[in-house]
Amino acid sequence: MNTKNFFTNKKLIYWIIFILYAILNFIFLLNHEPWRDEVHSWLMAKELSIPELIVESRYDGHPILWHLILMPFAKLNFPIITLNLISYIVLLVTVWLFLFKTDVNFIIKVFATFTIPYTYIYSCISRNYCLILLLLVIIAILYPKRHKIPILYSIPICFLIHTHSLAWGIVAGLTITFYFLEIYLYFKKKNTANIKHILIGLGLIVINTILVVLQLFGTSNPDYMANSSSVVMDYTTISLILLAFCLIFTFFSGKKCLKEFVILLCGIGFQIFVYLTFYSSIMFQRQMLIYVLFLFYIMILPKQNIKNFLQNSLVVFFIIFTLVCGYKEFSSYLTQDFSKPYSCAEEMASYINENIPDNTTILIDNSVIGQTIIPYLKPSISFYDIEHNKYVDCANTSHDYKKLAEVLSNSDMLSGNYIIICNNSFDLGQENLIYYTDSAIINENYYLYYFN
Repeated sequence: MNTKNFFTNKKLIYWIIFILYAILNFIFLLNHEPWRDEVHSWLMAKELSIPELIVESRYDGHPILWHLILMPFAKLNFPIITLNLISYIVLLVTVWLFLFKTDVNFIIKVFATFTIPYTYIYSCISRNYCLILLLLVIIAILYPKRHKIPILYSIPICFLIHTHSLAWGIVAGLTITFYFLEIYLYFKKKNTANIKHILIGLGLIVINTILVVLQLFGTSNPDYMANSSSVVMDYTTISLILLAFCLIFTFFSGKKCLKEFVILLCGIGFQIFVYLTFYSSIMFQRQMLIYVLFLFYIMILPKQNIKNFLQNSLVVFFIIFTLVCGYKEFSSYLTQDFSKPYSCAEEMASYINENIPDNTTILIDNSVIGQTIIPYLKPSISFYDIEHNKYVDCANTSHDYKKLAEVLSNSDMLSGNYIIICNNSFDLGQENLIYYTDSAIINENYYLYYFN
């Protein structure tokens, strides 16, 4: 093959990009230590039955699709790295489909593959968000054919409902701009899709929405609260900048991509609504979802109807917007994950396994944070939550620190016991401290005390 043919063979170039992506992200995966939100899903899948998962999801606040995927591996006692390998494989499939099956500018494909959103964020940090990326690419591939296959098109949308509540806005946008619109056009005798298939597809979406609402209705976690923090305001500002650009883009395209703008508006608007009114914790992966939605918007745009200069402006804006608004956070987490542990759970577990006698029960003050240690512990060591008076296998509880302080003031209870204090919330005296960790990126440092 001569040089000219090599550089014009896009399929070969995409295979090289894909292989490099797979190698690079596998290296990142090996350097990443799971933190509590990752481990929590694994422990729920390992310790709970499906009916128990449904009950616990009302407290956890997440649909159970991700847990069901993890369940066979967790229950068969696969090592904890399996958790991250699953999200890695999900992203491998996602990126392969993105490179080979979507109609997206080559520069955007390369940029998105090796930076935000496909590298590290969702391939190494293993949470249900990775399913959103996969399903959005599948939906984007089916999007141009949706009028011919409305039932098939509805299936990945149904699965999307079961991934995360933050995906419900994009589900609403996809449903309104196609299924509802086609029903409206039917009465105007202008519909282009089979109305029976439209109604079946819409019915599937409605049924799955009802199932998830029934599953999560009554979510009662007091840790879920809303506030107008600077992070929420920054996210809202960035979102409005993106929506303003896409609105201008829609206007100059002659409204040929109005439906796609409505889909993006629903997706981003719903996330802002959630953060402002229900749950304002915008962690790293949630921050990056805005770039996932923007990329999805680019994937579904009707390219044949948009002038070249507008498409070029979209490429430039995507790169500048991502670099200016997201790259600092992305590069910070990635570089820190190479130099520090994401969590210090494995380090604490190693010390316990090597130095604490078998069949020891260790008291713990915060089982939600402390549960991250459990997958690394030898089976003869157990944790006991001193606030809730129960052994810990997977924790899904809030903590009353006033009550916890009262429990810790009981010296008789502490006497003769080991206790782990998470993030040093309570100082129990240096004379009793036997080991501690202090280098975690996320707030998962542990202080192990022993009281004579």
